[in-house]
Amino acid sequence: METMIFIETTKNGSSREAVKTAARLGFYTVLFTEKEKLLQQRKEFPDIMQMVHFNKMTENLIRQQIIELQEQGKIIKTIISFVDPFVSLAAQLSNELCKSNISVKALKIMEDKTETRRALKENATTPIFEVFQPVDNITTFIKKEHKFPLIVKSPMSKASKDVYLVKNRFELRKIMKKFLRIYPDQQILLEEYLDGPQYLVEVLVHKGKINIVAVFKQEITKELKFIVTGYAVQLNVKDDLYKKLSSTVESIMNDLKVANAACHLEIRNVNGNWKLIEINPRISGGAMNRMIEEAFGINLVEETIKLYLGDEPNVDRKHEKHLYTHYITINSVGRLLKVTGKKRAANEPGVREVYIKSRKKAVIRPPISMGHRYGYVMATGETLDEAKENALNAFKKIKFYIEPLSEEI
Repeated sequence: METMIFIETTKNGSSREAVKTAARLGFYTVLFTEKEKLLQQRKEFPDIMQMVHFNKMTENLIRQQIIELQEQGKIIKTIISFVDPFVSLAAQLSNELCKSNISVKALKIMEDKTETRRALKENATTPIFEVFQPVDNITTFIKKEHKFPLIVKSPMSKASKDVYLVKNRFELRKIMKKFLRIYPDQQILLEEYLDGPQYLVEVLVHKGKINIVAVFKQEITKELKFIVTGYAVQLNVKDDLYKKLSSTVESIMNDLKVANAACHLEIRNVNGNWKLIEINPRISGGAMNRMIEEAFGINLVEETIKLYLGDEPNVDRKHEKHLYTHYITINSVGRLLKVTGKKRAANEPGVREVYIKSRKKAVIRPPISMGHRYGYVMATGETLDEAKENALNAFKKIKFYIEPLSEEI
């Protein structure tokens, strides 16, 4: 039985769609997960033929489970992950056990933001940065001359969770002490703050050929944290801008020695120069795969699976559509009573999808990470402005009813 092993998934989004794609392609799908909730909601995952729960996933335990599957007669065709921090481990196992040819070293570097900065130290896209070692003296470090504002982040941060803007020494000490309390053995990455429009670039590299699959301009809301609340697909990137972006992406891929991999970059245009905010060793999560499919007719998770299987991925565009996705955030803390207007929103002009993440009785709050976005509205239009207007008009039909909570969440 030809089997595909997925190491972890989210309930919705790119990683979930990858599992559905594998099932559609005829593979026996096995999920390795640490999430007990997925087992409790087993009936909601008919495309996952087998779930294996781990209290804590380690390479040794994963290897043992793979051997058990092989002893059951399953032919493992590939091992893959679209979820941090398992991407490079899955690729390593797939290379070893399934004869994949993925650029594991590059993926490993991408999983650690400090290692990424070091690997790209000489690249023009890299901002000024500094690394604090946990054995260093924090008082001495803070007394040093720093050019504020600074971005302070955990090297393993994801979805904006452990990323902070600090404007002075007092804030710097506060955040660094917080990191050292939560992650006592982890380095702390400090970077210059870069101001300018931010873009997300989805990339698939096959046999050294670098394919820019899609470019999205991001709308970022800065309240408690930097949260992306809007994605606008870029169809008409100005020629000179695109040429510079393309050569920038190429230089990053070459410096990281990427030959076969999928990844996405968040990159900012600062006074006409492209600066790398971060790079991640996988397609972006959430609605990204759906957005690319709606805008260009490309199922990027399917093409990534082909890459792991050793097949030729096809990222040729079937069509081009203006598309905008608005993510829903909430500005108060409370328990969700109900959500209304989803059907009305779905029936608005141009709307391609309405997704509400939260369930009844869930506690919701203002965003301090991307995980605190509670749904999205995706829409197309004759122009990008129309697509955005369609998405925002549909969003206005949706109402969240919340029971306030007085205690701090």
